[in-house]
Amino acid sequence: MERSEIPRYVPDASVAVKWFIEERDSSNALRLKQLFESGRIDLEAPSLLWYELASAIRFHPKARLTLRQFSMVIEALRDMQITREPTNAEWQIAFRLALENPISMYDAIYIGVAVVRDSKMITSDMSLLTRLKSRQARENVLLLRDVTL
Repeated sequence: MERSEIPRYVPDASVAVKWFIEERDSSNALRLKQLFESGRIDLEAPSLLWYELASAIRFHPKARLTLRQFSMVIEALRDMQITREPTNAEWQIAFRLALENPISMYDAIYIGVAVVRDSKMITSDMSLLTRLKSRQARENVLLLRDVTL
């Protein structure tokens, strides 16, 4: 299958952190990562993922990574090559979604990427799902624990 023909997903930081720190639903997140690494699905995310992942690790309530361990996480994410700068169209959709739903631009940009790229955002943030009011937002976001791949 060509890379453009396989299913595409946009994981947010709540999913990415589970690739490196054991949490609830980590097995689902790791399955997503394994499918990407085997070429069965495609993953992409806005460059914001770097900062959100770093912050999630820094302030994680249980995990205390050393600087060396943190460097290994960053290197592993870099090796995946899934992050990129959002396009103008993605920013415009994200802004509209942030206005239509009580969500931050941080959350909206992941959904904007998913909408433009005809994919689905995957999150483990249940509170985000409950705040999605517009049909377009709801149709383009999946909860990690509900994803079956």
